[in-house]
Amino acid sequence: MSWGSIAVVVLAIVLVGIILTSPPEEVPGAGRFAIVGERAPDFTLSGTQGTWSLRDHLGKPLIISFWTTWCGACKGDLDILAEFHRRFGDRFAVVGVCPEYWRRVPDVLREHPVDFPILRDPGGRVTREYERLDHTRYPFTVFVDGSGVVRCVWAYAFRDLAQLLEILGRCGLIDGDDGR
Repeated sequence: MSWGSIAVVVLAIVLVGIILTSPPEEVPGAGRFAIVGERAPDFTLSGTQGTWSLRDHLGKPLIISFWTTWCGACKGDLDILAEFHRRFGDRFAVVGVCPEYWRRVPDVLREHPVDFPILRDPGGRVTREYERLDHTRYPFTVFVDGSGVVRCVWAYAFRDLAQLLEILGRCGLIDGDDGR
């Protein structure tokens, strides 16, 4: 084996070690999303259940899921959020925001039914206010506490309901992994 090959193997081992031993991000999105720790920008949008305003839904924690119709991972998130809302909707508000391809939303919701509002964000104004990055990526989910402060942002798809509950715990919005 040449010295170059050995160096590549050693570098790969070191990188894998760093990745595997890096501590998880304490508060998801802190440091990457400027909105974490700030008051959630108020907005009013129309959607599948009529007009919806953030200010009318403060008082209990809120999950805002930003997604689009062409994103396969987003559709998986809708299924997980629908299950979460069925189980914990009495203690958490959930809303989806779709900034593009609104005419495709009914087809997506037929395949991935939800019982929480899906809102139309024409031109993506609200989406940009919440993400504040140069390049919007989907899905991303914003977690707001009952007083209206953004506690964390998750910029990935959820693996399953257990992961969503774990993220809520890391955001300080629940005490355990069972939603209490």
